[in-house]
Amino acid sequence: MSKVARRVFAHWPRFFFFTFLLVLLRPQDPLHYLFFLLGFFVPLSHRGQLRPLYLWLGWSFFSALCASEPSSALVAWGEECVVAGAGFAAGLYGRQDRRWLWALQVAGWLMGGMILIQAAAAPPFPRGWVAHAERGVLPFRVTGLWNNPNGTGLFLAYLLPLFLGGMEEKPARGGKIKAYMPMALTGLTVTALLFTYARTAWLAALIALIIYWGPRERVKLRRLIVILLLLVGFFPSVAGRIGPNALTSGTVDYRFTIWQETWRLVQKYPLTGGGEKELRASLRPLRVDHAHNHYLQITAEKGIPAFFLFGWLLFRFRQAACRSGGVGQDSRLLRGVAAAFGGQLVAGLAESIWAVPLGSFLFWFAFALVTAERKPVVAAEGETGKAPVKWQPG
Repeated sequence: MSKVARRVFAHWPRFFFFTFLLVLLRPQDPLHYLFFLLGFFVPLSHRGQLRPLYLWLGWSFFSALCASEPSSALVAWGEECVVAGAGFAAGLYGRQDRRWLWALQVAGWLMGGMILIQAAAAPPFPRGWVAHAERGVLPFRVTGLWNNPNGTGLFLAYLLPLFLGGMEEKPARGGKIKAYMPMALTGLTVTALLFTYARTAWLAALIALIIYWGPRERVKLRRLIVILLLLVGFFPSVAGRIGPNALTSGTVDYRFTIWQETWRLVQKYPLTGGGEKELRASLRPLRVDHAHNHYLQITAEKGIPAFFLFGWLLFRFRQAACRSGGVGQDSRLLRGVAAAFGGQLVAGLAESIWAVPLGSFLFWFAFALVTAERKPVVAAEGETGKAPVKWQPG
């Protein structure tokens, strides 16, 4: 490695932190993710199985070539390569440097603080965000640093198990005093998530917590059920948002209409999909630009084989999560990552979780973080018997 490259990589940990924070604050711009690709050239103590990423991007390229408008589909494919590659590189580096958690904590404080300010000001919400029957009981819907309460809620649902994992690791790593700040951040995240009034995000957070604690910590699951009952009983806005039967709300009917239109596109292009532009054109009369269902979205854009390929990715992730679920220093945090991943997959039944580039980035980030394996140490010739020297991040 040249002297210039060594100097660049010596500053990579700080650059990684600020780049991670940049994409959290400006998640819509794919160019901000480009800087993460330098992580593939940084010395790593873990290696990733790149085959899943290559297979997914390879099929995406083939489906883009076969799309009704290949030029626009190839542009979208290029952006997907940047974002997915950035997430994978960030996940590999994240196994040996926790600056990504610091960036998420800073974003959590900023997002939560902005939401509290918005809740205090009780901003009016666009009429399309709330059904007519709920406008009498719903005081506001906050958006935080972004412009959509549903996207903000999904991001907070992703953060919650990560903050919880970091909080529960602290007592084992340095006493309960050091856990006060993570505890406050976790409480702020829960409050901010509640104020988004995003039902899909609430469900994603609930599933993430169930996955995180699982059958091993049933006492905490029972406490969670009690807290949910108290929220429904003492906060009319929460009870009104859920309603007596959430499946009969106008929002759900609207989504069924979107899904029917999306399925027609799947039937029209079953093998390679119609591409992102074709899907948006078919949904334009419904005044939406995505399918509000992640699985239908990728099937309509990339074809039925992409749906099964995505299922294979989930299977690989599940296998790796089971292997890394043992006792260890990072077990809590890795459980939090796996739980956040699972919550987003459930949210994908009612939202297109890759509609914003940050969703794709966080997917591949979690995938690489959990599936990465430690590199075997190979002693140089003539140096057997010597203790291996680990590379330490700057």
